[in-house]
Amino acid sequence: MSATVTKEGPYYSSGAISFSSLRSNFKKSSSGSVKASELRRNTDVNNTEPIVPDCTENRTTVSVSPQQGISTLNDLKVSQFRNSIKYYYITQTGTDLNFNIGSQSWNNNLVRNIRKWMYLNGTTGSNSTGSSAATFGTANTVNLTISVSGSIYGAGGAGGTSATVSGGSGGPGLSVSSSGGLNIKVQVNSGAKIYGGGGGGEKGANGGPGSGGVCTGSTTTSGCGGAPGCPGGWYETGGWSGGCCQTYCQWCGWSTCGCQPCSQWQRYRSCAYSNPTSAGTGGTGGDGGPGRGYNNFSGSLSGSPGIDDGSSGGGCGSTKGPAGSPGGPGGDWGDSGTNTPSSGNGGPAGAAITGSNYTVIGTLNASTIQGSY
Repeated sequence: MSATVTKEGPYYSSGAISFSSLRSNFKKSSSGSVKASELRRNTDVNNTEPIVPDCTENRTTVSVSPQQGISTLNDLKVSQFRNSIKYYYITQTGTDLNFNIGSQSWNNNLVRNIRKWMYLNGTTGSNSTGSSAATFGTANTVNLTISVSGSIYGAGGAGGTSATVSGGSGGPGLSVSSSGGLNIKVQVNSGAKIYGGGGGGEKGANGGPGSGGVCTGSTTTSGCGGAPGCPGGWYETGGWSGGCCQTYCQWCGWSTCGCQPCSQWQRYRSCAYSNPTSAGTGGTGGDGGPGRGYNNFSGSLSGSPGIDDGSSGGGCGSTKGPAGSPGGPGGDWGDSGTNTPSSGNGGPAGAAITGSNYTVIGTLNASTIQGSY
């Protein structure tokens, strides 16, 4: 991390202090008059361009002993401008994760009306969708410009899984919020990249069921004079009679007196059963792809293929279902993840700039901004 403080000034560390130089340094004019009343320290937080701003440095400038700042009243002296400043700058370079603008060395000047610039010239990123790549959240800040010439990358959302189904949300790039703040601007310069993370793709749908089977069987019961009923769970499909199984003869002594042709016939009953079996299950849908983000800067956004791992069902001709469908691809910078026929959704994109109480100005196009702002 590299963040460097510079100031316009300090002026008049030594030497004479003339009204013409005060006009040049504070009114930013090389000609014309300057009044002493214009050079009083202005403490109005609603003033967006104070001639002599209120700041820690201008409250404690060194003149003669005892130390005193630039007066806000009629007792103004040019000697009070010793080591005074006009503007305050902090410049970030290099690479930082979750860069906190408010925690930099502002010397208690955020709530004072001196114009301040935070130059984000390097790269800031986040590996977590719950944290912005760069953040500002100090209350009552006034006259702050966040000037972006570098790159700000939010985190990409996770792809949907069996546990989540829906893809995860992408993370924000820059978060700016200041309760009670005034004149807070985000200046987007032509080479800037402020990109929200892409949302994760939805998990692929599981494959549909296969077809069920039918288990069948048949048997025959028989008996002399009558066939037994079908076994439990079976049903009768028909019946018939066979040959004689019993003849009645009348005996006279040691011989028969005569016999009937047949007294009992063999009886038959046909039985069958038909039991449906369960259908096989479909395969598992593939996991959704991850969204583009600082944590997935150049990796694939594709979801996983569906799996052909369905069960075969209850047998007797049952079949398994088709393979699951692929997971949805994750979203590119500032884009939502892809929906699939599954029961969830692709993850929403992260915002390029989010928060409240700020104004976005500058070069705003598809190259500098990806995501809402």
